[in-house]
Amino acid sequence: MNNQKATVLFHDALQRAVEVSLRWRREIPTKITLVRDLRGRIRPVLSGRRDELDTAALDGYRQALTDSLGRYGFPSQRALLFEDELAEPDVILAERRPLGDEPEREGLFLLDRQVIGQDWMRGSLARTTTNPRVTFYGIKGGVGRSTALVNWAWHLAEQGKRVLVFDLDLESPGVSSTLLSEQHRPDFGIVDWFVEDGVGQAAFIEPELVGISPLAQDLAGEVMVVPAYGQLTGGYLPKLARCYAEFSGSQPMSWAERLNRLVESLEQRHAPDVVILDSRAGLHDIAAVLVTRMDADTLLFGIDSGQTWAGYRMLFEHWNRHPNVEAFRHRLQMVASLVPETGRDEYLRRFREHAWDVFRDQLYDQAEPEDLEAFSFDLHDEAAPHVPWPIFWHRALQEFDPAQGGIDARTAQESLGRFMESLDQWLLATAVEERS
Repeated sequence: MNNQKATVLFHDALQRAVEVSLRWRREIPTKITLVRDLRGRIRPVLSGRRDELDTAALDGYRQALTDSLGRYGFPSQRALLFEDELAEPDVILAERRPLGDEPEREGLFLLDRQVIGQDWMRGSLARTTTNPRVTFYGIKGGVGRSTALVNWAWHLAEQGKRVLVFDLDLESPGVSSTLLSEQHRPDFGIVDWFVEDGVGQAAFIEPELVGISPLAQDLAGEVMVVPAYGQLTGGYLPKLARCYAEFSGSQPMSWAERLNRLVESLEQRHAPDVVILDSRAGLHDIAAVLVTRMDADTLLFGIDSGQTWAGYRMLFEHWNRHPNVEAFRHRLQMVASLVPETGRDEYLRRFREHAWDVFRDQLYDQAEPEDLEAFSFDLHDEAAPHVPWPIFWHRALQEFDPAQGGIDARTAQESLGRFMESLDQWLLATAVEERS
């Protein structure tokens, strides 16, 4: 780039805005919220009134921002706003977060306006139901997440439990068709509920959202499935394009809040012992909601590859700045999927080390060993979330289709036995914790 020195790129702009703001804090003793808009441009909103602050200092701050931010700033005369000039400052600034906890950054905030990705930084949603929830998530697809989910649902039903499964991989629904044959699919699915909720009539179709999986028909328990789509859905893509809207009837409501309403309503209606939420892979907002906001324990699926650890490191680094990371980091658990037939011990040793690297660097507290309150684990601590629950590769699962022949108990035990045993122990500990 011929104009490299004068060009400011997106990844530099925020740090420049912070540096300029810190330099002018003495002359402008007020709270500063850096608002980054959908194009990445940054403009501070100051608390207090414009006429209460030094005019020369404000002029200097404005010009410094304009000079420093390039295309990611605003012309000097438009470079600053004040809270009392906003129509509803409490609403507009509700989701701002502190820009660090250093003393010199006290009173400095960021409000990041994004088309997607905002849910990765929002807090947990309140709920009234008490049944355990588990999210199945992977940073990459194709790692056997759905196969593990189906086998565990069957395993729970074998124990006499009522399981409610939500197929929330809406862009690529798979659990629905694996657990439900066409004749067992209900009339409607999740996309139908969101579209009808948008006009205030979700209650009309809610009784027709759950199908009973024939997979558990001879077992003591039951597997209930809320599919992505139903027999009467029709027009799936037009509905999918509308189901992420942030309104319910005539009321504004985030997609996350709407999803929580749906899940709670069906929990109350069907009284499951366990709810399983199947998440889309990757960094989509659906995953953000299911992993960090739904009061669920989350299984993080992966294989020991550079792509896996680069993806989780990027995600964990983002979580490291999450204002409520303490509320969900203890509910994460790594799963080593598709562990090869040979060299298993060595493979799991490498997996553990790579998982520990990203947890240690981004999510674990830097603490002394005697600090028992710290969220920190040794490499070999078997109770640590970085220590993987293994799922072993099995030839019979490469063409896994339980709709044609059901679940083979021997295959399930050989491949997923240790994984399901770990989940059984978790479920028991959850029940004990709830009773206490």
